[in-house]
Amino acid sequence: MSKAVNAALIDELTKELVDIDSCVVIGTGAMTVEEVSEFRNQLRAQDFRMRVVKNSLASISFEQAELPGLGAVLDGPSAVVYGGEGALAISKVVMETKTKAKDKLKVHGGFNEGEIVNTQGIDALSKVPGRKELLAMVMGSFFGGVSDMAQNMDGLFTEMHGLLEALIEEKGGGE
Repeated sequence: MSKAVNAALIDELTKELVDIDSCVVIGTGAMTVEEVSEFRNQLRAQDFRMRVVKNSLASISFEQAELPGLGAVLDGPSAVVYGGEGALAISKVVMETKTKAKDKLKVHGGFNEGEIVNTQGIDALSKVPGRKELLAMVMGSFFGGVSDMAQNMDGLFTEMHGLLEALIEEKGGGE
């Protein structure tokens, strides 16, 4: 490609990456076109973007977008996944697809909150509960105590009602 086209591609990718705090670099070379299309659709549904990049241009863009050292994870044909709720959510989708595609999807690494993350780091991120799961856990623990208290009070009132009825019947005042 000409230098002008390469410069335009670098500028475009840099503009897309400059405002993000995390991304994941993957390789889709072993996947079929249908698998990649399905993967892209899953990403779009969660407001993620996937950009297939030439490694030399991506390295320059990463440096310009202040994602230092991310170029080191590029290995073979690569794509950058970014957007949505960040690396945690991206890693879940990527690792799920990797499992479904029988390891045809390669995870090269990523960038999360100022640090380079290797493949094992992306795998570990995918196992951390996401925002929705954490909110559900908090709400469950918050309302779990209230629910238990309500059940205990109901049982207590039922028992007190039974004792009062027995006392009234014993005294002969139930008539």
